[in-house]
Amino acid sequence: MSEVIEMIMILIIVTLCFLMIPFNLQPNSVIEARKKFDTFIRLYDKPYRFNVREYDHRFQIFRSSLNKIASLNAHRVENDTAIYGITQYADLTDQEFLHLNLADLKHETPPGSPDKVGVNPLDKFIIESKSAEIKDDIIFSRAKRELYIPDYLPKVVDWRDKGVVPPVRSQGSCGACWAISVVDTISSISAIKRQQNFSELCLDQVVNCAGNGNFGCEGGDTCRLLEWLKQENLKLNTLQQCQTLEANKNGSACMFQKSSKGEFLTLDQFSCISLVDREHLMLRYLATHGPIVAAVNAVSWKYYLGGVIQYHCDGAYDEMNHAVEIVGYNLENKIPYYLVKNSWGPRFGDRGYIKIQIGKNLCGIANRVSFIELV
Repeated sequence: MSEVIEMIMILIIVTLCFLMIPFNLQPNSVIEARKKFDTFIRLYDKPYRFNVREYDHRFQIFRSSLNKIASLNAHRVENDTAIYGITQYADLTDQEFLHLNLADLKHETPPGSPDKVGVNPLDKFIIESKSAEIKDDIIFSRAKRELYIPDYLPKVVDWRDKGVVPPVRSQGSCGACWAISVVDTISSISAIKRQQNFSELCLDQVVNCAGNGNFGCEGGDTCRLLEWLKQENLKLNTLQQCQTLEANKNGSACMFQKSSKGEFLTLDQFSCISLVDREHLMLRYLATHGPIVAAVNAVSWKYYLGGVIQYHCDGAYDEMNHAVEIVGYNLENKIPYYLVKNSWGPRFGDRGYIKIQIGKNLCGIANRVSFIELV
C-alpha cells in the first residue's frame, strides 16, 4: 500500500513540475533572425562571417532591418504594391546605406531657395523639341492638373524588348549614378536612332574626364554632365574602343575624341526640366523617342524586392539623391508604373529594375527630367 501511495506522490510531483515549466510554442524570434542572418551572409558573401565582434554588430542591424521591413509591408493593400524584404543592404545602418549608394548625386540649389543666384536650373536646359505641343507644354504650362494620357500612346512601352537597353550596371563603391544614367540613356537613344541593338559605351571616359562641377566617383550631376558633353562637342567611345585607347593612352586618364556633326553619338540637344503635374510628357517621350534620365529620391529603396512603389517615397526636390534611366511604362497594369533601371546590380530589386507608380511624382521622379537628342 505504501508503494502505491509513493508512486502516486511521485506522479503528482512530476505533474506539478511540468505545470510550472513555461512552454513557448512560438519560435524564438532571435533564433529565427539568426538563421536568416546566416543565410544572408552566405548568399551575399559577407566578409565578417568569422569575425565575432563584427558579426554581432551586423546581426543587431539586421534584426532592426527585419522590423523595418515588416513595417513597410504593413501598408500593402494590393498584390501589385511594392514588397520589401532582405536585400544586400540589410546589414547596413541607414547612414551607411546613404553614404554607400546615395551620396553621389550633386545637384544645384532647388528653385525658390533664398541663396539661389542666377538662372533657375530647371529652366536652364530647355530642349529644342521638334514638337511644338511638347515645347509649349514644357515652357508655358505651370498649372496643376490631373494626369492626362493622350489616346494615341501605346499602353505598354518597354525598350528592353527592342534590344536597345544596355545591361544593368553595378556602381559598387564608385558614386557614379550621375554618369551611368546618362551614358546608358545615350546608348539607348543612339541604338533607336540607328535602328540597331545597343552598343555598350565606355563609362570610365565620363567618370574620369567630365568637368563642369563633376567629381568622378565622388559624385556629379546629370545636367552638368550633359551640358559639358554639349559644350565640349565630345563623343563617347564604345567599350571596345575604350579598351583599345586605354592600352595606348600613355598615362592619360581621359580618352575623349573631338567630334563633328554627324559623327557617332554626338549630343545635339537635351533638357533638364521639372515635369511635376505634367508626367504625360514623360510618357509621350518614352513612347515616341526612347528612354529618359531622371533624378530621384531612393532612400526607401533599401529593402525593395519588387512590385509597384506607391508609398514610402518622398518626392521633395531637395531630397533627390540618385539618378536613373527610365526605359518604359505600363498603363495596363492595375497600378500604372514607370519601368526604372537602377545601377545597384542585377541582384537588386526586380533584376535591377524598380517599378514606380505614374502620376504622383513618387520618389521625385518628375522633379528633374532629361530628354536627350542625338545627331
